[in-house]
Amino acid sequence: MILSAHQSAYNPWLGFIHKILLCDIFVVMDDVQFEKNSFINRNRILQNSNEVMLSIPVETKEYKTKTIRDIKIANSMWKIKHKKSIEQAYKKAPYFERVFGELEKVYAIESDFLIDYTDAYLNFLVDYLKIETQIIHASSLHIESKKLFYVIEMCEKLNAETFIFGALGKEYADEKILNEHGIKPYFQEYKHPTYTQNAKSFHPYMGIIDLLFNEKNPKEILLKNNITKEEVPHE
Repeated sequence: MILSAHQSAYNPWLGFIHKILLCDIFVVMDDVQFEKNSFINRNRILQNSNEVMLSIPVETKEYKTKTIRDIKIANSMWKIKHKKSIEQAYKKAPYFERVFGELEKVYAIESDFLIDYTDAYLNFLVDYLKIETQIIHASSLHIESKKLFYVIEMCEKLNAETFIFGALGKEYADEKILNEHGIKPYFQEYKHPTYTQNAKSFHPYMGIIDLLFNEKNPKEILLKNNITKEEVPHE
């Protein structure tokens, strides 16, 4: 069984979704410390060739002592701003009506917690892209270990033989220790595809809605020149 995990993310980049497509179960790491100025609560959209950062305002007081699941939103006005910015950026895009109609349901949620919006965003993407990977939350697993042993305990609880790390995983994932626990690591090397954008030159690493608004078959483009789940070595 192939497993992967990542912190929750707002409008995640393409590589985040690719990682989900590579595994049987994807774990949303909602039980780890919130990282300020990370992509947990923000990402970029493209407006008239300009990269615009959309951030969900959160309460950061004592954030180092809180998990992502505990982080509250600072005010509710961000939803109006984000919807307006997205509409202005993509209203002329070929698939605006199809995508925006579904995306509005995310912004219709009423919650004080960031995780409810990132969860809704992920659910929207899973449904839109017809992703079959099972999504669960790390908090439901009650993991007690830290760092690499956090991953090992997660794998043991879910009976996973292969764990997919991001490319930076090579900096801390000790393959010897993982192998000793019966876990085979795979390090994702995502090759960012180009696609239609309303811009003078291509801008990579935008939030995934940039792709959704502009292309009819986003899942196919997302996987272009990249490994598929069937190609992940796990024997």
